[in-house]
Amino acid sequence: MTTTGTNGAEKAEKNAVGLRVWAPAKVNLFFEILFKRDDGFHEIQTVATPIGLCDELEFSLRDAKNGAKIEKTSIIECVDAAGAPVPDVPTDDRNLIIRAAKAFDEAFGEATPVSIRVVKRIPSQAGLGGGSSDAAATLAALNELRGRPFSNERLREIGGRLGSDVPLFLLDGASVGRSRGEIVEPFDLPEIWLVVLKPTEGLSTPAVFRQYVALPPTPKRSLDAFCAAVSTAKRANGENGASEVIGANKETSAKDAVAAAVGGALFNRLEEVAATIWDGVARYRAALAATRDVLGVQMSGSGTAFFAIYPNETAANEAAEALRRKCVDGETVAVARTLAQTFRFQTLESTLKQRLSEN
Repeated sequence: MTTTGTNGAEKAEKNAVGLRVWAPAKVNLFFEILFKRDDGFHEIQTVATPIGLCDELEFSLRDAKNGAKIEKTSIIECVDAAGAPVPDVPTDDRNLIIRAAKAFDEAFGEATPVSIRVVKRIPSQAGLGGGSSDAAATLAALNELRGRPFSNERLREIGGRLGSDVPLFLLDGASVGRSRGEIVEPFDLPEIWLVVLKPTEGLSTPAVFRQYVALPPTPKRSLDAFCAAVSTAKRANGENGASEVIGANKETSAKDAVAAAVGGALFNRLEEVAATIWDGVARYRAALAATRDVLGVQMSGSGTAFFAIYPNETAANEAAEALRRKCVDGETVAVARTLAQTFRFQTLESTLKQRLSEN
């Protein structure tokens, strides 16, 4: 949807049936807790990147069968990748999608009623930010349908009130997050391939942070050191390095070097915290660390998902296949790459017309 201008909202209402949005998961390449703030939140520093493991959200302004306008914003369906209903998903204000829609309407000053269908592929209680990504996708989709009345910066302000991770999804590509995580800035990162492994168990983010407070203080890791390691690899193997390699081979060599630098600099304070309340940390770390060509392994966010970095897509696919052969029911293994563009949009008009023709 590219409707713009002062009359954007009216044009969107006349021309758009709706939007499909692919909302990506994220992984934290670096995560440190500095201190607990007076407001009860923790001051953090993080580097996070969206990856190509995505939920799909459909936002419909009109009913597919009769063309009638939607009267009330609601989640009409939430299914998994196989089309089976996802149990225990709230459809009221407990769901960040609904809260995001209401926050957008309050900022816009007028309701934008939509029906929302969700296809969940991002596991919950994984540290992958699925709920935050869905909320950010909702803000971005409604902004598109209304003719883009808000800048991305304004959307991040709205999203920051919904959750600390929401703003990072409203900035394309990797980002550095500070404060609660809601203050974000771009972080230049080339495409990196990885494998995500989600155990059957989940962890509650509040429970992990409570456990962190109960543990003795430890020396802090430096965000600057992480950024410097990545920057050094980019400089050494980008413009000024690998001069004997030309063309596509030079680009591949540079990407491999940066992937190796990222893999070697990974850090997540919450992983050592999670290990004190969940016995799976060492087990799943070891499973990924044992795969061929692995460059680094880490838990994402508050867990329980782990990810491993690989030099290329082929290595990632081979590692994933080896892991799947050992998986038990309920464990998820996914190959993904880092994304330079966070959201992808598709107008729903052709999709809905196809559904009508099939009925």
